Amino acid sequence: MEYRIENNAGELLVNFTGDITFTQNMTFRNMLKDVAGQSAKVCVFDLSNVEMVDSAGLGMFLIAKEQADTAGWKLQLAGAKGHVASMLKLTKLSDIIESAS
Repeated sequence: MEYRIENNAGELLVNFTGDITFTQNMTFRNMLKDVAGQSAKVCVFDLSNVEMVDSAGLGMFLIAKEQADTAGWKLQLAGAKGHVASMLKLTKLSDIIESAS
């Protein structure tokens, strides 16, 4: 997993590339620190270039949602397709974490 953060006037867009799995746990946590340091109101995780997410990756999304709720920013997901979209729907994370419009 790789990520790139874009800041557009207080709205962050995190573009992910690669799989989001247990082995990327530390990278994901570092990304959350980077996001927290930017004082955004909204953060959108762009998952359009993610082919696979495992249970640990889904758990990381929950950690991000908890951090967002605690810090007062809104987390949104965008671009999920195929396996990733199916996993979000199956686990009902798509009901818990808002989709970007």
